Amino acid sequence: MHDPANSGDQASLTLAEPPDFDSYPIHHAVKDATPIAEGVRVLWDDGLECRYHVFWLRENASDRETMHPVTREQALQLLDLPVDLEVVEAGIDRLGNLVVRWSTGDESRYHPGWLYAHSHGTLEHFTLPSRVFWDASLQEDLPRFHGPTVLQDEGLFGRWTQALHVHGLAILEGLPRFPDVIEDVPARLGPLRTSNFGRVFDVRSRPDADSNAYTDMALPLHSDLTTREYQPGLQFLHCLENEAKGGDSLLADGFYIARYLSETTPELFDALTKIPVCFANKARETDHRWETPMIRLDEAGECEEVRWSPWLRAPVVLPFEETALLYRALRAAFAAADAPHHRINTRLQPGDLLGFDNRRILHGRMGFDASTGARWLRGCYVEREELDSRLRMIERTKRTQQELASGGVD
Repeated sequence: MHDPANSGDQASLTLAEPPDFDSYPIHHAVKDATPIAEGVRVLWDDGLECRYHVFWLRENASDRETMHPVTREQALQLLDLPVDLEVVEAGIDRLGNLVVRWSTGDESRYHPGWLYAHSHGTLEHFTLPSRVFWDASLQEDLPRFHGPTVLQDEGLFGRWTQALHVHGLAILEGLPRFPDVIEDVPARLGPLRTSNFGRVFDVRSRPDADSNAYTDMALPLHSDLTTREYQPGLQFLHCLENEAKGGDSLLADGFYIARYLSETTPELFDALTKIPVCFANKARETDHRWETPMIRLDEAGECEEVRWSPWLRAPVVLPFEETALLYRALRAAFAAADAPHHRINTRLQPGDLLGFDNRRILHGRMGFDASTGARWLRGCYVEREELDSRLRMIERTKRTQQELASGGVD
């Protein structure tokens, strides 16, 4: 096909616009493009060969008829395209764009960086950092950050958010001891999630407790709101007072415990991933319950979520043999989490804000004596996907800055 860059069309003199707001560095070039049945075959300069379907290409074009110029969401609907849509010609213009001419007479151009980023099926461009599983050895290297600096320095804020994802937890130290801090700091990631405990909740001993958390008793390792269809992804606890004797916080990596169980007691691990458990709260005014296995795996067999509650479980209603297997598995899981070499303990200081992944990290506390002083933590929940979005936005900003520095962005 002829080179559109020679056609006099001003649009063809620039790189095609990606159909989103991200930046896509061009690390590889299209060497050849050939129409095939129902698509285009593209050969890249690193030897990668890809086939792109006609509908995939057409609905991801960045022209104004296909993509709204302000929202960059699709304006053209899939059913607007003819069922017999074909590629008439395919080629590369002088700037490296893939150019496709359609049987409808339209022409589409594709940014090579965007096209390559979507070529592997794994979307590596959007992959989050790898998680690091941990045991008690993290005690000496617990991710800690100076809170006021994190809130003023975007680079350090990015490191804090990365620690929340990679290790599943991080502590901000030295924050003001004001009650509204628990609302302001987590909101930097995304909206707070309200529950039956409110938008924020106060963890301290009180005579009218409607949860074990609001007593001075020890709390075994657990995750919060296991009784909900969709557990909150992140939890934050801001320490305002901690003068009572006892009350140290306990933390363990549920994903590490799951992997440990899979390696040491595979039969019991398998039971925890398959036998449903009914998680149920006991309250005067609510009756939340949800039935699901305690450990959920993704399609690759990796741990995706743990629901861990030693006390918010309804009576088991299963055949006798399956009940016996489940109890063996539960005992093994709780024992593994409680093992000193698998967990850490830390005493939160006034001004500390502990953030953690509630669907991964198990938390608890030692008992404390409320008569020896006050212990007051304020807590809230934020969804995990808000953290994921922020991490992707941090990487997007880095890519944009790199593109500007290299002159790759118009």
